[in-house]
Amino acid sequence: MWRGVTIAAGWLLLLFVGAYLITPASLLPLVMTDLDITEATAAALVSMPQVAATVIGIPVGIYLDRVETRATVPVAATVLLIGSTGDWLAASGGAVSLLIASRLLAGAGMFVLWVTCINVAASTFSSTRRATATSVIISGYPAGYAAGHLGAPRVATIVGWPGVFPVFGVAVVTMSLAFYVAVGRVPRLHSSTDPMTLLGFKTVIQNRNVWAVIVVTVLGYSLYMVFNSWMPTYITRQFGVSLAESGTFVALFPAVGVFARPIGGWLSDTVLNQRRRPVFAASFVGATVLAVAMFYSTTIATLVAILVLAGVFVQLQIGLMYQSIQEFVDPRAAGTAVSLASVAGWLGSFVAPVVAGELVATTGIYTVLFAFAVGLGLSGGLTVWRMAESGESTVPA
Repeated sequence: MWRGVTIAAGWLLLLFVGAYLITPASLLPLVMTDLDITEATAAALVSMPQVAATVIGIPVGIYLDRVETRATVPVAATVLLIGSTGDWLAASGGAVSLLIASRLLAGAGMFVLWVTCINVAASTFSSTRRATATSVIISGYPAGYAAGHLGAPRVATIVGWPGVFPVFGVAVVTMSLAFYVAVGRVPRLHSSTDPMTLLGFKTVIQNRNVWAVIVVTVLGYSLYMVFNSWMPTYITRQFGVSLAESGTFVALFPAVGVFARPIGGWLSDTVLNQRRRPVFAASFVGATVLAVAMFYSTTIATLVAILVLAGVFVQLQIGLMYQSIQEFVDPRAAGTAVSLASVAGWLGSFVAPVVAGELVATTGIYTVLFAFAVGLGLSGGLTVWRMAESGESTVPA
């Protein structure tokens, strides 16, 4: 029972983290008007926590391998709360620079909570259920995006839009305490309290299987973000619908991750007997075929249906990435491995939309997005074909 409570508490914790992260995007017109900033600056406010996570990711991962990660949860949640309170004060006073700084601070707490939830899920369940547990717990994150989009405007009508930040910050702290209590009630299959040595870190970095998972993660998240970031504009230009309508259609793409990510973990653990590569391969191949199908779609109904199906295929592997990379390293380096995969994922999330934008600007046509998506999918499939299978053994390569 307490294992189930642990996963549920971690899921809700990541839901509120995701809701906090996406808040500026949910309130973009109000943010730009009240702070008198451009779209680019407003978009930067959304990405600041991920920027912080990318910068601090590896050293934080090494640190988490030296401590009992359960103890870091309330501390990290408090850091996020302090950052969200700073958001409120900065936004209320119109201090954009301070708002950026406070979002960066909150990003440090966000990253620790993300890695800790993944590590706890992996260490609480046996090897035959770890991928499922990891995939389930991180599905709270896309659910948080949906909760933020739906809840932030409504909360803003009550407390004002600057007050939305600490509301989600308080929710994060509350769930962190529930998560802390639940984790203390279940046995852990391994703990990573031995110090990470320089030799241990070099062993992780020099492991080519680790790098294969990193490449898969970059390509998988790149594919995910190309559709997320550019499809609203494509649908608007191609079919003449409003941006609000196209945004509603595209919102279904990440939303299906709430069940697609756990399904990917379940397939790997139960149906495929802990093999990971078939799910990675199916994800990339399916997304590639569907990208081609979208290129030839002539009606918006067909395009949206294919887009939703693509959302399922793309997200089958998200969650499995973080379990697979842990299986290639010593359990004492689990935090470092998850941090490397997380940094890789956020890197792909940053770079891919920019590259896609440059391709559109250079060619002048939006259909080049599908060619880019096909290239990412084929590259991912080739990488999976060349990589080793992590799930057959937990002995480091």
